Amino acid sequence: MKIVLSLLLVLIFWQGSAAQQLLAPLPVNTATGLITYAGVVPTPGVIQTSLLARAKVWANRVGVVNKPPLAVTELGTDILVVAGTQPMEQVNGSSPSALYFLVQVSLREGRYQYKFEELTLETYNTTGYPSYQTAESLFIQNPPPKATGNSYATRLRKAFDEAVAQAATKLHSALVTPLTIPNSNGTEW
Repeated sequence: MKIVLSLLLVLIFWQGSAAQQLLAPLPVNTATGLITYAGVVPTPGVIQTSLLARAKVWANRVGVVNKPPLAVTELGTDILVVAGTQPMEQVNGSSPSALYFLVQVSLREGRYQYKFEELTLETYNTTGYPSYQTAESLFIQNPPPKATGNSYATRLRKAFDEAVAQAATKLHSALVTPLTIPNSNGTEW
């Protein structure tokens, strides 16, 4: 009886340790069905005109050629819409090399809100021409890959997560870093 109980406990322990955790599901906007990363970030002490100036400089750095940023003001909020790109770590020779995104940045005194969506991965085929796949077609239709391991799906998903994180980090860094020494009225120009 002790042997059976011991074997049962060992079997349960072994199965529990063998089960690997999956990567977290991607955030999907239920209204659009698109993978969407959104958040509100405080920027204490940064006035709205400085946030807008910094956001425009950032937009010119990450923006896609021939797709200039769109800036509007609505109810006291400056809104910047940018079609941007972020390099991706390649998983192998035929894996995506860049992440394209559309981001809406809403700027208010002391904070900003971002929404990254329309995430598209660029891959170069054997002829040297780019092909594009939406993140939804790559990641939503399949179950999340394992958090550990070296499978193509795991490496691709981690490279995607890293590229999105880098794009959001670059945006944040640009918005909290002064462009120049502030004038006496608090503006940076």
